[in-house]
Amino acid sequence: MTTGSEKDRKDTTRQETGRQKTRRLETGRLETGQHGSDPQGIEIPTSDFTDRAGGAFADGLTLIRFLLVPIVVAIIILGGWPNLQITAFASFLFIIAAITDIFDDMIGGPENARFRKYGWFDDIADTVLIVSTLAAIVWVIFKAGTLGPLLLIPALIIIGREILVGLIAGKNLLQNGWPETKWGHWKSGLLMLSVCILLASPWLTQIYDGFRTDENALEIYNNPSTHVWILGQGLLWLAAFLSLITGLHLILGRFKT
Repeated sequence: MTTGSEKDRKDTTRQETGRQKTRRLETGRLETGQHGSDPQGIEIPTSDFTDRAGGAFADGLTLIRFLLVPIVVAIIILGGWPNLQITAFASFLFIIAAITDIFDDMIGGPENARFRKYGWFDDIADTVLIVSTLAAIVWVIFKAGTLGPLLLIPALIIIGREILVGLIAGKNLLQNGWPETKWGHWKSGLLMLSVCILLASPWLTQIYDGFRTDENALEIYNNPSTHVWILGQGLLWLAAFLSLITGLHLILGRFKT
C-alpha cells in the first residue's frame, strides 16, 4: 500500500521532471530559432525568429546587389555610355545597388551579425560593384581615346589595391569577408559616391547646366560644363589616397585593425 507521503513525493518528482522537460524544450527551440507555443500552451519568445528573418532578408539584399553588377557593367560597355538614356538607366541600377547596402545593415545588422549566414559576402559585393563599375567607365573612355591621367591614376590605385588585398586575404574571404579598417569604411563610402557621380555625370551635367541662365543656350549646349565630372574625379582622388593608406595598414598589419 502506498502511503500519503510516498504519493506526495512521487507527485513532486513527476512535476519536477515535467518542468525539466519544459525547460529543455524551450532551450532547444530558442537555439534553433523556433517560436510559437508547445503542446502545453507555453509561449516561446519570437525575438530570435525576427532576427533570423531580418538576417535572411539582409542576405537577400546583398545577393541582389551582387547580381546587379554584371547588368550595370554590360549597360555601360555595350549600351553606349555616356548616352543620356543609357546613363540614366545604369545610374538608376547603381543607386538601387547602393541602397541595398544601406538597408541590409539596417535590417540584418552588420556582416558579422548572428543571423546573417552570408554576411561575410556583404563587403565583397560592395567591392565588386564599385571596382567593376569604375573599370567599365575607364574602359569606355579608353576606347574613345580620351582617357587621361587624372582618371587613370586614381582608378589604377583603387583597382590595384582591392586586387592585392583580395589576393593576400585569399581563402579567408569566404570566412571573414573583405578585410577592412575603420578608415576603410569611409573610403568605401567615398568611393561609392565618386563612382556614382562619374557614372551619372552626363545627365547630372545637363541638370546642372540648366541653372546656367547667364549664358546663351546654344553656347551651353555646345560647351557643357565639366564641374560635375571634376567633382566626381576629385572625390575619386581622395578615395584613392585613403585606399593607399588603408591598404598599407592592412598589408603591414596583416589585416589587424
